[in-house]
Amino acid sequence: MLSRWASTTFGALRYRDFRILWIGSSISFLGFMMSFVVSSVVAFDLTGKNAAVGLVGLGQGVASILLSPIGGVVADRVSKRLLVLVGQVAIGLTFLTTGILIVGDWITIPLLVGSMFMLGVVFAFIGPARQAWLGDLLPREAMPNGVALQQISMTGTRIIGPLTAGILVGVAFVGSGGTYIFMGSLFVFVIATTLMLPKTKARQDAQRKSVAGDMKLGISHVTGRPRLALLVLTFIGIVLLGFSWQVLLPGLLENELGHSPKHVGWLMTASAISGLAMTLGMAGYAGTRHAWRIMFGAAIVLGVSLILMGWAPSYAAALVVMLGVGAGGGVFQMMNNSLVMQQSEPEYFGRVMSLTMMAWGFNGLAGLPFGIMADGMGERQTLVLMGVLVMVATMVAAFAHLVIDRRAAGGTVLAARVAGGK
Repeated sequence: MLSRWASTTFGALRYRDFRILWIGSSISFLGFMMSFVVSSVVAFDLTGKNAAVGLVGLGQGVASILLSPIGGVVADRVSKRLLVLVGQVAIGLTFLTTGILIVGDWITIPLLVGSMFMLGVVFAFIGPARQAWLGDLLPREAMPNGVALQQISMTGTRIIGPLTAGILVGVAFVGSGGTYIFMGSLFVFVIATTLMLPKTKARQDAQRKSVAGDMKLGISHVTGRPRLALLVLTFIGIVLLGFSWQVLLPGLLENELGHSPKHVGWLMTASAISGLAMTLGMAGYAGTRHAWRIMFGAAIVLGVSLILMGWAPSYAAALVVMLGVGAGGGVFQMMNNSLVMQQSEPEYFGRVMSLTMMAWGFNGLAGLPFGIMADGMGERQTLVLMGVLVMVATMVAAFAHLVIDRRAAGGTVLAARVAGGK
């Protein structure tokens, strides 16, 4: 039974090139997960305001929203290997530069926002490219498992990342600056793994089509498929409304739970542990008929957990509630991304995934108003509101899916009757 679970959960890793990409992506995700913690701590230390933490995320959000659609088009037109490689170099240099600014005591909120904006610019291009690259490295039947493994990697680094960042930031001679420098050094290994992968070719007809034309085709591909359109809109909605809780954690700790903002790493680690456990357990269902129901159920778990987080009476209670936040968020993201790939044609992978990547841009934008809201009415009330909004959005999406299925079933019956009449 255990061997069957392992072969179902990790089956895509038997493909050598995907395995190398997965290892490099895991190290890259580690740096990203660390950056969310460290940038929040630096912003809050500089100002003592939740709004400042949200403002830092705004930089990445603006870049993602403006450039993700273009990034998806580029990912479908050029060499994915070259695009990812250039982006990884840029991220490593950004982390190193930010670390030097902090160590030299030159860092300011505008510079921190600029750093996150740069990360958003790069991620808008390499995010869709890396996800679309799976279509070149895996056969169609292994795609759902490949997407699930990418999510497992991301969730796993959400354990190691915040924990590592929290430990390093808390060490006096390392601090936030040294942590950023460490994050930059990780990309030496990331770049090395990318260089081990075979070169990829640009699409042959890329030069005959305009970027705007390719973008329009990608959007038409999504809007012409009701289930795919619903998946993309659901992902954007849930991430926008329910994934900004990280912005509120430093303030919740200091203002409500009597702990230092530097203890945020333990809360995020608790979330990531449960997320990893649940994604490992559910990865085998990514390509099954149960995926839709699991996705909606996970979103409800996320919403309920955010409400309970707002009611948490102590730091210990918050740690327990974060298990639900991590499980719900992790499984929702895994199932949604896997379904998106299943509903899309390979030549559109980059453009379709770029639309889902925009969700993180909207999430970055939402961080600022949620931060301002928390400064005005409190972190607890804001978390409860977020949870309610997530549950409402999920119920609307589930109802829309039911309507789409019934219409599709009606169309199938009608077609069968027409064929029978002939």
